[in-house]
Amino acid sequence: MEKRMSYEEFLWRVKDGITDDFGHSPVIPVLKMFQVRWRAEVIYYLFTSDSARFNEIKFNLNGITSTMLSATLKDLIDLGLIQKIDYQETPAHVEYRLTEKGNDLLPIYYEISNWGFEYPQELPKRGKK
Repeated sequence: MEKRMSYEEFLWRVKDGITDDFGHSPVIPVLKMFQVRWRAEVIYYLFTSDSARFNEIKFNLNGITSTMLSATLKDLIDLGLIQKIDYQETPAHVEYRLTEKGNDLLPIYYEISNWGFEYPQELPKRGKK
């Protein structure tokens, strides 16, 4: 099966279940990847800036602890979605940015944004951020 398909082909094939050559769904693992707390939020924040330092990310993600942010950044690096750039300076200067693979997730966020504008009443009430 082709790795990419048109939206029309997706609509036609989705009822039969979309699988790869080994019979596995490509959708479920991606959904599970996003279910891990804070991953989707960190990725989204990095879409909004070219790169960001640890404390900048922490400040902008209301409620995330330093421990959780460290673990999330490590997971996203291991998944190849973000990269850590260490400038080897004193004091330490480290930034995080999306990889090409991470940037390939942008259309998903685009569609989520469209859905959010279409159905605002379905969304939880927003806090300050």
